[in-house]
Amino acid sequence: MAFAPRIDRAVRYACSVCADLQISRLPVDPFHVGELAGITMMPYSTVLANPGWFPDDLPGQMQMNPVLTLSYPSFCIVYRDDFADPDRLRFPVSHELGHIFMNHYRDFPDQMEEERVPSPVLEAEADAFARNLLAPVPVVDVIRFNRPKQARGTVFGLPRSTWVSRLDALSLDRSYMDEDMANTLIWLFHDYLLGRRCAACGHVFTDEAQEDRCPACGAAGPDWNL
Repeated sequence: MAFAPRIDRAVRYACSVCADLQISRLPVDPFHVGELAGITMMPYSTVLANPGWFPDDLPGQMQMNPVLTLSYPSFCIVYRDDFADPDRLRFPVSHELGHIFMNHYRDFPDQMEEERVPSPVLEAEADAFARNLLAPVPVVDVIRFNRPKQARGTVFGLPRSTWVSRLDALSLDRSYMDEDMANTLIWLFHDYLLGRRCAACGHVFTDEAQEDRCPACGAAGPDWNL
């Protein structure tokens, strides 16, 4: 595969998925994204209980990969459901969604073959899609600028190592983020980003003016509700 990873396309596609499916809160749930898009999301334990459903080499593949895509052209994402920390699945599931949404399996059908050698180019594109679905550049920028103490991987449901990788690629992805895309994402996450909670009465509200008092009881210092 001779071409370079199409990071610009991955950024656009991730933005389009957020807009089309009205994703507006963190952490983004890739399982819900898949379901909204009509993709079957299948726990591995369910697959194992039905041995006629899967190829003979699937157990070996699932030992090496926590998430796999099966059943071209009607896609099914199989995921390991025995992890103690479900956040470990968030990025790999989003990665597989990237392959599907970016039409990798249709444009490059050899990538569905059992003995395939993964393409570094397509893997890089799926990674770019995943990080921009889970942690969109404008949303990361707003949180880091306005509330730097809260700009942590846990807000995005990402383990520390995945969050560090996302930050490393932030400048690259930002270079492909045009004004329309940025405005679309900020609009989608608008209420979430301005959400606050009053420690005194528990009232949750959207603080357009970013005032330091609860509109319900008047108590000072409501917390950002991230």
